[in-house]
Amino acid sequence: MAATDKLFAGSIPETYDRFLVPLIFESYARDLAERLARVEPREVLETAAGTGVLTRAMASRLPAQARIVATDLNQPMLDHAQRRSHDGRITWRQADALALPFEDQSFDIVACQFGAMFFP
Repeated sequence: MAATDKLFAGSIPETYDRFLVPLIFESYARDLAERLARVEPREVLETAAGTGVLTRAMASRLPAQARIVATDLNQPMLDHAQRRSHDGRITWRQADALALPFEDQSFDIVACQFGAMFFP
């Protein structure tokens, strides 16, 4: 994991957020968040959250009582995401999506915007 963190550290998270999010990810995040909001989940797990574009979109659309646990393998990306959002309903946690540290049935819904394509 430490080697992977080095690949997405330094200015990479900010650059990712500044250029790739508006170009590629933002519109999909809004759409997915709106779809998830219709289900009115109370406990949401997001895997491969990256810089938190979907996380922030969900936080602005989900019911006020909804709690979001946003995970990513890369801690520097999560650190950047956390600096961008101060919503107390969001917990940022480093975790491997292939070995999640949560009990079964802990969440109403699991969301993953684009990260699944990188899972082995």
